[in-house]
Amino acid sequence: FKSASSGQWGYLHNDGANAIVGWRASATASNWYIVPATTADITLATAGEASYATAYLPFGISKVDGAKAYVGTLNEDKTALNMTEVSAAPAQTGLVLVGAKGAEKATVTIATAAAEDNKVTSALSGTLTDVALTADNRANNLVFGKAAEVVGFYTPGEGLASIPANKAFLNAADAAQAVALHFGGEATGIGQATLTGEGVQAPVYDLSGRRVVKAVKGGVYIQGGRKFIVK
Repeated sequence: FKSASSGQWGYLHNDGANAIVGWRASATASNWYIVPATTADITLATAGEASYATAYLPFGISKVDGAKAYVGTLNEDKTALNMTEVSAAPAQTGLVLVGAKGAEKATVTIATAAAEDNKVTSALSGTLTDVALTADNRANNLVFGKAAEVVGFYTPGEGLASIPANKAFLNAADAAQAVALHFGGEATGIGQATLTGEGVQAPVYDLSGRRVVKAVKGGVYIQGGRKFIVK
Protein backbone atom coordinates (compact mmCIF):
# COMPACT_ATOMS: atom_id res chain seq x y z
CA PHE A 1 0.00 0.00 0.00
CA LYS A 2 1.09 3.60 -0.55
CA SER A 3 0.98 6.11 2.30
CA ALA A 4 -0.93 9.25 1.39
CA SER A 5 1.13 11.34 3.82
CA SER A 6 4.70 10.16 3.10
CA GLY A 7 4.33 8.88 -0.42
CA GLN A 8 6.19 5.72 0.55
CA TRP A 9 5.10 2.18 -0.12
CA GLY A 10 4.50 -0.23 2.78
CA TYR A 11 5.01 -3.99 2.51
CA LEU A 12 4.19 -7.16 4.47
CA HIS A 13 6.15 -10.33 3.88
CA ASN A 14 6.16 -13.88 5.25
CA ASP A 15 9.82 -14.70 6.01
CA GLY A 16 9.24 -18.46 5.74
CA ALA A 17 9.57 -18.98 9.51
CA ASN A 18 5.94 -18.21 10.34
CA ALA A 19 6.76 -14.55 10.94
CA ILE A 20 5.32 -11.53 9.16
CA VAL A 21 7.76 -8.66 8.61
CA GLY A 22 7.07 -5.20 7.26
CA TRP A 23 9.07 -2.37 5.70
CA ARG A 24 8.71 0.82 3.74
CA ALA A 25 10.31 1.88 0.48
CA SER A 26 10.05 4.76 -1.94
CA ALA A 27 9.20 2.52 -4.90
CA THR A 28 7.20 -0.59 -5.57
CA ALA A 29 9.16 -3.77 -4.84
CA SER A 30 6.94 -6.11 -6.79
CA ASN A 31 3.61 -6.43 -8.50
CA TRP A 32 0.86 -8.88 -7.64
CA TYR A 33 -1.32 -10.52 -10.24
CA ILE A 34 -4.45 -12.60 -9.89
CA VAL A 35 -4.39 -15.36 -12.48
CA PRO A 36 -7.78 -16.99 -13.09
CA ALA A 37 -7.83 -20.76 -12.60
CA THR A 38 -8.61 -22.74 -15.74
CA THR A 39 -8.75 -26.26 -14.27
CA ALA A 40 -9.62 -28.01 -11.00
CA ASP A 41 -8.70 -31.45 -9.66
CA ILE A 42 -11.26 -33.83 -8.13
CA THR A 43 -10.07 -36.74 -5.98
CA LEU A 44 -11.19 -40.21 -7.06
CA ALA A 45 -11.47 -43.28 -4.82
CA THR A 46 -11.05 -46.79 -6.18
CA ALA A 47 -13.89 -49.24 -5.63
CA GLY A 48 -13.57 -52.59 -7.33
CA GLU A 49 -12.70 -52.22 -11.01
CA ALA A 50 -13.10 -48.44 -11.25
CA SER A 51 -12.59 -45.19 -9.36
CA TYR A 52 -15.40 -42.83 -8.47
CA ALA A 53 -16.32 -39.39 -7.18
CA THR A 54 -19.36 -37.18 -7.19
CA ALA A 55 -19.18 -33.49 -8.03
CA TYR A 56 -21.38 -30.42 -7.67
CA LEU A 57 -19.35 -27.39 -8.67
CA PRO A 58 -19.86 -23.60 -8.53
CA PHE A 59 -18.63 -23.33 -12.13
CA GLY A 60 -19.41 -25.04 -15.40
CA ILE A 61 -17.03 -27.52 -16.99
CA SER A 62 -16.10 -27.91 -20.66
CA LYS A 63 -13.81 -30.96 -20.46
CA VAL A 64 -12.90 -33.84 -18.14
CA ASP A 65 -9.52 -35.59 -18.14
CA GLY A 66 -8.75 -38.75 -16.19
CA ALA A 67 -12.38 -39.85 -15.90
CA LYS A 68 -15.76 -39.82 -17.59
CA ALA A 69 -18.54 -37.57 -16.29
CA TYR A 70 -22.13 -38.76 -16.03
CA VAL A 71 -25.51 -37.30 -15.16
CA GLY A 72 -28.36 -39.52 -14.00
CA THR A 73 -32.08 -39.90 -14.61
CA LEU A 74 -34.20 -41.93 -12.20
CA ASN A 75 -35.91 -44.98 -13.67
CA GLU A 76 -39.65 -45.51 -13.38
CA ASP A 77 -39.64 -47.16 -9.95
CA LYS A 78 -36.90 -44.79 -8.74
CA THR A 79 -34.58 -47.59 -7.67
CA ALA A 80 -31.81 -46.80 -10.17
CA LEU A 81 -30.16 -43.92 -11.98
CA ASN A 82 -29.77 -44.38 -15.71
CA MET A 83 -26.39 -42.76 -16.35
CA THR A 84 -25.58 -40.66 -19.43
CA GLU A 85 -22.05 -39.54 -20.25
CA VAL A 86 -21.51 -35.82 -20.78
CA SER A 87 -18.44 -33.93 -21.93
CA ALA A 88 -19.56 -30.59 -20.49
CA ALA A 89 -22.03 -29.29 -17.91
CA PRO A 90 -23.17 -25.98 -16.44
CA ALA A 91 -22.49 -24.91 -12.86
CA GLN A 92 -24.31 -26.68 -10.03
CA THR A 93 -25.00 -29.88 -11.96
CA GLY A 94 -24.84 -33.14 -10.01
CA LEU A 95 -22.25 -35.44 -11.60
CA VAL A 96 -20.71 -38.86 -11.05
CA LEU A 97 -17.12 -39.20 -12.26
CA VAL A 98 -15.83 -42.65 -13.19
CA GLY A 99 -12.14 -43.33 -13.82
CA ALA A 100 -9.95 -46.38 -14.26
CA LYS A 101 -9.11 -48.63 -11.32
CA GLY A 102 -6.34 -47.00 -9.30
CA ALA A 103 -6.91 -43.51 -10.70
CA GLU A 104 -6.46 -40.87 -8.00
CA LYS A 105 -7.85 -37.75 -9.62
CA ALA A 106 -9.80 -36.27 -12.49
CA THR A 107 -9.10 -32.81 -13.89
CA VAL A 108 -11.98 -30.66 -15.10
CA THR A 109 -11.58 -27.64 -17.35
CA ILE A 110 -13.52 -24.63 -16.10
CA ALA A 111 -16.00 -23.49 -18.73
CA THR A 112 -16.06 -20.05 -20.30
CA ALA A 113 -19.28 -18.05 -20.21
CA ALA A 114 -20.17 -19.30 -23.68
CA ALA A 115 -19.72 -22.93 -22.65
CA GLU A 116 -22.14 -22.38 -19.76
CA ASP A 117 -24.93 -22.42 -22.35
CA ASN A 118 -24.52 -26.19 -22.57
CA LYS A 119 -27.70 -27.51 -20.98
CA VAL A 120 -27.83 -30.89 -19.30
CA THR A 121 -30.16 -32.09 -16.59
CA SER A 122 -29.47 -34.45 -13.71
CA ALA A 123 -31.59 -35.98 -10.98
CA LEU A 124 -28.65 -35.39 -8.64
CA SER A 125 -28.66 -32.41 -6.32
CA GLY A 126 -25.61 -31.20 -4.41
CA THR A 127 -24.06 -28.76 -2.01
CA LEU A 128 -21.40 -26.05 -2.28
CA THR A 129 -20.75 -26.12 1.48
CA ASP A 130 -20.39 -28.89 4.07
CA VAL A 131 -23.75 -30.15 5.36
CA ALA A 132 -23.63 -31.56 8.89
CA LEU A 133 -25.71 -34.72 9.30
CA THR A 134 -27.90 -34.90 12.37
CA ALA A 135 -30.67 -37.12 13.66
CA ASP A 136 -33.15 -34.65 12.17
CA ASN A 137 -31.78 -34.51 8.62
CA ARG A 138 -29.82 -37.76 8.15
CA ALA A 139 -32.61 -39.46 6.21
CA ASN A 140 -33.30 -36.49 3.94
CA ASN A 141 -30.65 -37.27 1.33
CA LEU A 142 -29.00 -40.34 -0.17
CA VAL A 143 -25.21 -40.22 -0.43
CA PHE A 144 -22.84 -41.99 -2.78
CA GLY A 145 -21.25 -45.19 -1.50
CA LYS A 146 -21.59 -48.96 -1.65
CA ALA A 147 -23.77 -51.59 -0.04
CA ALA A 148 -24.32 -55.25 -0.88
CA GLU A 149 -21.41 -54.97 -3.35
CA VAL A 150 -23.17 -52.34 -5.47
CA VAL A 151 -22.12 -48.72 -6.01
CA GLY A 152 -25.05 -46.35 -5.64
CA PHE A 153 -26.77 -43.79 -3.45
CA TYR A 154 -27.86 -44.86 0.04
CA THR A 155 -29.14 -43.49 3.32
CA PRO A 156 -26.06 -42.24 5.21
CA GLY A 157 -25.07 -44.32 8.22
CA GLU A 158 -24.21 -43.03 11.67
CA GLY A 159 -20.50 -43.04 10.82
CA LEU A 160 -20.91 -40.25 8.25
CA ALA A 161 -20.77 -36.87 10.02
CA SER A 162 -21.42 -34.64 7.01
CA ILE A 163 -21.88 -34.36 3.28
CA PRO A 164 -18.73 -32.60 2.04
CA ALA A 165 -18.82 -29.43 -0.04
CA ASN A 166 -19.01 -29.83 -3.82
CA LYS A 167 -20.48 -33.34 -3.58
CA ALA A 168 -23.63 -34.59 -5.29
CA PHE A 169 -26.46 -36.46 -3.58
CA LEU A 170 -30.07 -37.53 -4.16
CA ASN A 171 -33.09 -36.05 -2.43
CA ALA A 172 -34.59 -38.97 -0.49
CA ALA A 173 -38.12 -37.73 -1.21
CA ASP A 174 -37.54 -38.30 -4.93
CA ALA A 175 -36.12 -41.82 -4.82
CA ALA A 176 -36.16 -45.23 -3.20
CA GLN A 177 -33.89 -45.74 -0.20
CA ALA A 178 -31.30 -47.61 -2.25
CA VAL A 179 -30.53 -46.36 -5.76
CA ALA A 180 -28.10 -48.25 -8.02
CA LEU A 181 -26.26 -46.82 -11.02
CA HIS A 182 -27.04 -48.21 -14.47
CA PHE A 183 -24.48 -47.70 -17.23
CA GLY A 184 -26.02 -49.01 -20.43
CA GLY A 185 -28.60 -50.96 -18.44
CA GLU A 186 -26.10 -52.73 -16.17
CA ALA A 187 -25.80 -52.03 -12.46
CA THR A 188 -22.28 -51.19 -11.37
CA GLY A 189 -20.71 -53.79 -9.06
CA ILE A 190 -17.61 -53.28 -6.90
CA GLY A 191 -15.16 -55.42 -4.95
CA GLN A 192 -13.74 -54.86 -1.48
CA ALA A 193 -12.92 -51.14 -1.47
CA THR A 194 -14.99 -48.48 0.24
CA LEU A 195 -15.32 -44.95 -1.10
CA THR A 196 -13.34 -42.53 1.07
CA GLY A 197 -15.48 -40.08 3.03
CA GLU A 198 -18.74 -41.25 1.56
CA GLY A 199 -20.73 -44.30 2.40
CA VAL A 200 -21.43 -46.03 5.67
CA GLN A 201 -24.75 -47.75 5.06
CA ALA A 202 -27.34 -49.70 6.97
CA PRO A 203 -27.12 -53.53 6.80
CA VAL A 204 -29.07 -55.37 4.10
CA TYR A 205 -31.46 -58.27 4.84
CA ASP A 206 -33.39 -60.75 2.70
CA LEU A 207 -37.15 -61.14 2.99
CA SER A 208 -36.69 -63.77 5.71
CA GLY A 209 -34.86 -61.29 7.90
CA ARG A 210 -31.41 -62.82 7.42
CA ARG A 211 -28.52 -60.40 6.98
CA VAL A 212 -27.05 -60.50 3.47
CA VAL A 213 -23.33 -60.24 2.78
CA LYS A 214 -23.65 -60.17 -1.01
CA ALA A 215 -26.89 -59.47 -2.82
CA VAL A 216 -27.83 -61.41 -5.96
CA LYS A 217 -28.97 -59.68 -9.13
CA GLY A 218 -32.76 -59.79 -9.32
CA GLY A 219 -33.15 -60.38 -5.59
CA VAL A 220 -35.46 -58.40 -3.33
CA TYR A 221 -33.89 -57.06 -0.15
CA ILE A 222 -34.65 -54.82 2.81
CA GLN A 223 -32.47 -51.96 4.00
CA GLY A 224 -33.51 -49.40 6.59
CA GLY A 225 -37.03 -50.81 6.64
CA ARG A 226 -37.59 -50.41 2.90
CA LYS A 227 -37.48 -52.92 0.03
CA PHE A 228 -35.28 -52.63 -3.04
CA ILE A 229 -34.35 -54.81 -6.01
CA VAL A 230 -30.80 -55.36 -7.27
CA LYS A 231 -30.92 -55.02 -11.05
